[in-house]
Amino acid sequence: MKFESKAILLVLGIAVFMFLGTYFTMIVPLMDPSLTTPTEDAKDYTALELQGKRIYEKEGCWYCHTQQVRNLLEETQRYGMGEEETFKRFGVRALIQAPPTQPGECVFDKPHMLGTRRAGPDLARVGGKYDNSWHINHLRDPRSTSPGSLMPAYTWLFDIAGQPTQDAIALVAYLQKLGSNINWREEGVEQVKKLSSSTNTTEPTTAEGIQQ
Repeated sequence: MKFESKAILLVLGIAVFMFLGTYFTMIVPLMDPSLTTPTEDAKDYTALELQGKRIYEKEGCWYCHTQQVRNLLEETQRYGMGEEETFKRFGVRALIQAPPTQPGECVFDKPHMLGTRRAGPDLARVGGKYDNSWHINHLRDPRSTSPGSLMPAYTWLFDIAGQPTQDAIALVAYLQKLGSNINWREEGVEQVKKLSSSTNTTEPTTAEGIQQ
């Protein structure tokens, strides 16, 4: 076989290999309807939340924060609720795991803010974890709410009198939106109460995150 024929076969083999690799790793996954179908309770952003998302992108918050809880025990536990939080909010001592991020939760995100680096905590389930005043104080002085935080103070989101600007208010609205389409905290606590009553135990109970 001539050298030219071998070269042609080699090029064709590489082309076929690249086509098959692209097809099965990129095209086939995109045909999955779960990637374009919203979860049952997923809702599009309001005008204020969308403005906040733009501020989130502009300020580069996604450089240090991800928005994806992976289906790993250490992540669902870390971004869930501990005993102290559940007792303070619901009057029961329990460990509530956060549900992993589902594709249908992200269909309204353009662009997606899944992120690739965690210099700060994941924010996929931060909505409802803190009240608005906590977020405002955190933006003004991160170490006042989270000692040792590496996050810079976003002083330009406040006016001369120290009051939050419309951009700050919008950013907080966006943060409160994240993960709020699933009532996993309340449903997790209800699950814990049922388990506790059925087993008649006073020990902290663990509940897995609620998935749609």
